[in-house]
Amino acid sequence: MDLYTAIRTRRDYTDPFAEVRPPREVIERLIDAATWAPSHRRTEPWRFHVLAGDARAAMGAAVADWLAASGEGTESQQQAARVRLLRAPVVLVLSQVGSPGDEVRDVEDYAATCCALQNLLLAAEAEGLAAHTSTGVMVQFTGAKEYLGLAAHDRIVAYVYLGYRAADVPAKPGERRAPEVRWEWPEA
Repeated sequence: MDLYTAIRTRRDYTDPFAEVRPPREVIERLIDAATWAPSHRRTEPWRFHVLAGDARAAMGAAVADWLAASGEGTESQQQAARVRLLRAPVVLVLSQVGSPGDEVRDVEDYAATCCALQNLLLAAEAEGLAAHTSTGVMVQFTGAKEYLGLAAHDRIVAYVYLGYRAADVPAKPGERRAPEVRWEWPEA
């Protein structure tokens, strides 16, 4: 699949995933593709945490227990934390090493990590995988960061749910509006 096809056909997948887990080698290729993203000053601030099998439930339980103990989450959020990571056979948690005291670098590193995310998503499309990206409230939970061994100043950027589309679920075509572009381009 060429790059332009991957860009135009990649869509966030929210339907049920097939139960079969993609091979580890495929996930390793996605991570390799992600690491070719640009990063200012070559900081390479991204970190990858791959959860498969029972690790998904273990993290969900740890986050739910943290929510209950901290009093920060509702019972509904606790229950959601227990089951959310079971949506797909593989969950890749993408995080960024934070830069406390250097706001400019922190923003640059966040942008670089987002570029790595896009590389990963395009590579998943090229590999025939479906992917769902979540940047909801769970990225902010201290319990999730603690489970992953992140420092307080690090950031969870996204949860990426990976797997194959269920056999009876076709890919959905996408549309985009024309971009707003201001051209200051001299005539030849």
